[in-house]
Amino acid sequence: MWHASAAIPVLGAAAAFYGPALARTGGVWPAPLDDVYIHFGFARAAALGHPFSWIPGNGYSSGGTSLVYPLALAPGYLLGFRGAWLGLFAALLACAALLDLCRSLRRLLDARGGPGAASSRWVAWAAPLFVVAVPLLDWSWFSGMEVALLGAVMGRALVAVRRAELAPPAERPAEQLRAGLLAALLVATRPEAVALAAPLAVAVAHAAGSLGAAASLARASLPTALLLAAQAAANRALTGEWSAAGAVRKLILSNPYPAPLEKALEVIKNLAALRVQALESALGGPSYAFLLPLLGAIAALDRRTRRLAVPLLIGAYGSLLLVALNTTARYQNLRYAAPALAMLLVAAALGTEALARRGRLAAGVAAALALAALAAPSAWFARQIDHFARSSANIAGQQVEVARRLAARARQHRAPRRVLLGDAGAIPYLSGIPAIDGLGLGGYRGMPFARASVHGVPAVVELIERLDAAERPDVFALYPSWWGGLADVFGRRVDAVKIEDNVMCAADEKVIYEADWSALAPPGERRDGAIDEVDIADLVDERAHGYAFPSPRGGWVVGAVLRDGSDGGGAPRFDAGRIIPEGREQSFAIGAASAASAADASAASARGPAVLALRTDGGGPIAIGVAVERAADEARVEVPERPLDRWSEIRVPLRDVAPGDIVRIRALRGTFRSFHVWLLRP
Repeated sequence: MWHASAAIPVLGAAAAFYGPALARTGGVWPAPLDDVYIHFGFARAAALGHPFSWIPGNGYSSGGTSLVYPLALAPGYLLGFRGAWLGLFAALLACAALLDLCRSLRRLLDARGGPGAASSRWVAWAAPLFVVAVPLLDWSWFSGMEVALLGAVMGRALVAVRRAELAPPAERPAEQLRAGLLAALLVATRPEAVALAAPLAVAVAHAAGSLGAAASLARASLPTALLLAAQAAANRALTGEWSAAGAVRKLILSNPYPAPLEKALEVIKNLAALRVQALESALGGPSYAFLLPLLGAIAALDRRTRRLAVPLLIGAYGSLLLVALNTTARYQNLRYAAPALAMLLVAAALGTEALARRGRLAAGVAAALALAALAAPSAWFARQIDHFARSSANIAGQQVEVARRLAARARQHRAPRRVLLGDAGAIPYLSGIPAIDGLGLGGYRGMPFARASVHGVPAVVELIERLDAAERPDVFALYPSWWGGLADVFGRRVDAVKIEDNVMCAADEKVIYEADWSALAPPGERRDGAIDEVDIADLVDERAHGYAFPSPRGGWVVGAVLRDGSDGGGAPRFDAGRIIPEGREQSFAIGAASAASAADASAASARGPAVLALRTDGGGPIAIGVAVERAADEARVEVPERPLDRWSEIRVPLRDVAPGDIVRIRALRGTFRSFHVWLLRP
C-alpha cells in the first residue's frame, strides 16, 4: 500500500511534466536543457568503452558535472535506448531514483513503536509529498539531469548515517565506512554535495560512542577525500589543470580580468537571486517561504533527528554558497539550486516527524505547518510545467534541428570531419559528427580550451592553430554573438536555425558555417634564426614560458588578421595577443627552443647578445621598457605610429641573455598590444 501511494505522486508529477513537453516537441523525447545531451554523450562514450570521454577519440574530459550519472545511463544505451530516446531511459531512472528517495525518507521517518509513534506515523506516509511538492525542484527532477540520482544517493547516505548511529559497537565501524562511501558517491554525483558530505562525516564521528571520534571521522570522510584527490590528480595529469573543466570555465574566481571586489559583487548578485527566486518565490512567496526552514530548525533542535537535520541545513545553504560562485547560477531555471531545495525538504520532513512525536496537539500543529509548506509552492506548478515544455521545444527546435541538418549535409555532401561548437551536447550526439567544444567542457586531447575560452575567443583560435590542418574543424555550429572574431572571420555562413519563444537557448539563432583556416599558421612553424619564441595568448606556449600578464584589469586577449611584411604585401596572418595598459608589464622566462641542428642548439643554450623581436599591430606612437631581470637597467624604446593594415615589428637589442632569464616588457607610454615575441641571435 505504501509503495503504491508513493508511486502516485511521483508518476503523476512525471506525467504532468512530460506530457505537455512531448506535445511541444512533436514526439522528440523532451529535454529542457542541452546539458542533458552532454550527459548522453558521456554515457554513449562509456558504453562504447571510453569512460570519462565526451566523444570517443577526444580523450579524457573533466567537463562532466557528474562522474557517476553517465555511468548510470550507459546501460540504457546498451539496452537500445539510442538517440533522443536515451531520455526515456533517463526518465525511468529518475522515477526509480525518486521512489528510492521516498523509501529512504520513510525509513528515517518511521518511529516503529518508539515514543510518540502513534501520533507521527502519518508523516512517513506523507514522505512522497515532500519529494514532489516544489515545482521548481520537480523541473530539475525530471529534466534528464543527475538531480534525481543525487536525491536517491542522498537518501541512502542519510539512512547509512542513521544506521551508523544506532548500530552496536561491533558493527559500527562497517556502518561508518558504508556512510563514508555513500557520502563520496554523493560528491561524485554532484560536486557541490561536498557541502553535505562533510557535515555528515562529522555527524558520524559525533555518534561514535566508544569507538573514538578520530577513527570514526576518518572512516566517514576518507572516501570523499580520496575521491577528490584522485579526481584532481587525474585532471592534472590528463589536462594540466587541478580543477575540473566546469570549474575552470564557469567559476567567477577563474576569470583573470575582474578585480576581487567586482568578483565579490557578482557572487552577491547570485546569492540574492538564489535567495529571492529559489528560497522565497519557489517556496510560495515571503509569507510561506520560512515554513520549510522552520521545520528544518525544529528537526535540528530535536535530539533524535539533529544529527541528520544539522548537516542537511548546512548542506543546503553551503551548496548555495558554492553555486553562487558559478557564473551561470542565476540562469537555466535556477537548476543549481535544486540540491539545496532537496536537502531543505528532507530536513523539513524530519522536523515534521519530530514535532508530531510530541503528542496529539503537537501533531496537529505539525500537520498544519507541513500542509501550508507543501501547498504554498503549488501555485507554480502550471508555470513550471509550461516552462519545461517550452524549454524542451527550444532544445528540440534548435539544437536537435541543427544536428539533423548537419547529419543531412553529411549524407548529401562530403561528411564534415569535425564540428566546432560551444558547449552543445545534442549536435554531436545526435548527428554522429566528431566535435571540439570551444568552451572546453567536452575536452580535447588535454588542450586547455576551457581556460582559453575564459581568456577570450582569440585564445581559443590559438589552440586550433596548434592542430594539424586535417584535424581542424571544417564546420561551425555557433551563436554569432558569442563567437565574434571567430565565426565572422574564419567562417562562411551556410545555414541557420532560428526559434521563436526562446526561454532556454543562449540565443534564438544558431548558425552553421563552413570554416576557412587559411589565415592560421601551420602547426610547428618556426622562424629562421629564432632561438626561442612566445606566442602570446597561446595558453600552452604561455605556460611553457612562465608568462605573466597584468591582472586584474589588464592582459585582455585580442586577435587580428593582418598582412605580413614591412610593406604589407604578405599573406593575411592571424595572431592573438594581450593588451598591456600603460604602467603595467608582461614577463616571461626564456626557454630553449627546439633547434634544427646541433649548432643551433649550442647557440640557443649559450649566453650572449640577442635581439628581441616583438610583434604588434597598428596604432599611435607608444613607448615600452624592456629589461632582463638580472640587469639593473631598462631599455626604453620609442615606437612610432604604425599602419593599421599590417603587422609591425619592434626590435630591441639585448646585451647578454640565456635560457632561464626573465624578460620584462613594460608599457611606459600608451597601451602596448603584444602579440608575439621572438628571441633572435644576431
